[in-house]
Amino acid sequence: MSRGQSFLGGAALLAAAGILSKVLGAAFRIPLARLIGPEGMGLYGMAYPLYAMILALSTAGIPVAISKLVAEKLAENKPEQAGAVFRVASRSLVISGLLFTVLTVVMARVFVVAGLLRDPRAFWPLIATAPAVLLVALNSALRGYFQGFQDMRPTAVSQVVEQLLRAVTALGLGYLLLPYGLEFAAAGAAFGAVTGAAAAGVMLWWYKRTSFSSVLAAIPWPHDWPQVLKRILALAIPVTLSSLVMPIMQNLDVLLVPVRLEAAGYTVAEATSLFGELTQMAFTLVNLPVIVTGALAVSLVPAVSAVQATPNRSQLKKYIGAALRLTVLLELPAVAGLYLLAEPVMDLLYDLPAAGPTLAALSASCLFLGLNQTSAGILQGLGRTDLPVWSLAAGAVVKVVLTYILTGIPALGIKGAAWATVATFATAAFLNARFIDRLVGLPWDAKEFVLKPLVATGGMGAIVILSYRLVTPGLGSHLATLVA
Repeated sequence: MSRGQSFLGGAALLAAAGILSKVLGAAFRIPLARLIGPEGMGLYGMAYPLYAMILALSTAGIPVAISKLVAEKLAENKPEQAGAVFRVASRSLVISGLLFTVLTVVMARVFVVAGLLRDPRAFWPLIATAPAVLLVALNSALRGYFQGFQDMRPTAVSQVVEQLLRAVTALGLGYLLLPYGLEFAAAGAAFGAVTGAAAAGVMLWWYKRTSFSSVLAAIPWPHDWPQVLKRILALAIPVTLSSLVMPIMQNLDVLLVPVRLEAAGYTVAEATSLFGELTQMAFTLVNLPVIVTGALAVSLVPAVSAVQATPNRSQLKKYIGAALRLTVLLELPAVAGLYLLAEPVMDLLYDLPAAGPTLAALSASCLFLGLNQTSAGILQGLGRTDLPVWSLAAGAVVKVVLTYILTGIPALGIKGAAWATVATFATAAFLNARFIDRLVGLPWDAKEFVLKPLVATGGMGAIVILSYRLVTPGLGSHLATLVA
């Protein structure tokens, strides 16, 4: 097992796997959207935030704690303590995963009655995801352990396998169950989370049995396990709270966005369709560029933890500066591309050019979500897992207020909800940056972080528009979009 892999090398590997996984995810959503339509995608999207919230509770931020503590103990040359962390954490995840799987099944009907699922038909997609909670909890323990060694290969491979099986299952069951109703087709698509997690689990356990880490993972149950568990939870609970903020915001969207759209004059079916366009189409595309920064954040946690365990502060600032600069360089052009080609892209992928303005309004989320991911990874690596919670919570307050106000304005509608999402991540990223600056000093360089990326993005944007307009008359919009 490699233990000297650079954080950028690990991030590149995770990013490559993440890109492939997201491409598979976006690819299966395109035919799925054509199969079950925006209304079916809306049902799928309404169940997912609750599932994500339950998933965050069941894993309880423990994978991040495993990654940090294992990296820290290995840097201190205490491999037996690294093995003890894994044993205690993995057993805790088995218990919590099993508990929350049962609770999901038991509470699903309560969620409908309480109005947490705006459309009662979303009950079946939620039930279909329940077994995945336990499987994902088990997988997250193994992924966190490998990441602590700064070996991202098992995580990368398992992610691709998971998404592949999810896509096959979603399309297959969606097609087979469509004659029984949209809710059952959406449930069949949601069950892909179960088959995907099962396949990923097989891959991760195979890696564990054939790698050096199996020696440490087999270390006997530690006698001081209460102290080990206490340290794990001290790091994990704030990460859990941070992880909960996102699904809570998504659930608030489920409650607020359709209601405010109805207040703006849309019917229930129209509001559900617009909600599906925002959450399952536009936001899916926004999530593609941030794959790299998500991978960077995962890789930063053990890298920053390992460096923090040494006196090498210059290396720590070097990591932080490189990560933030890379984030801007990657995400700013993505914002321009999605904004300038919003309608042609939605037409090409979903045969729904009318959803273009929604994507354009949401496009700036790429930059701020990417910066939020990277800065949160830095803070978690520094051991301040509590700070990203406050940042994202502040962003959530901004989101609720703006979603309520803007979405209810007839002239804005769903675009108002998109702008509220942009403001959420901008707030969180700004606060994280302030926290990093206070803790270790932010290596700020306006020329490298702002000026050069803006100039390059401006040039790229001009070429994109020019090439699209020149090529469209001869090749048509779809091919011109690909060329541009």
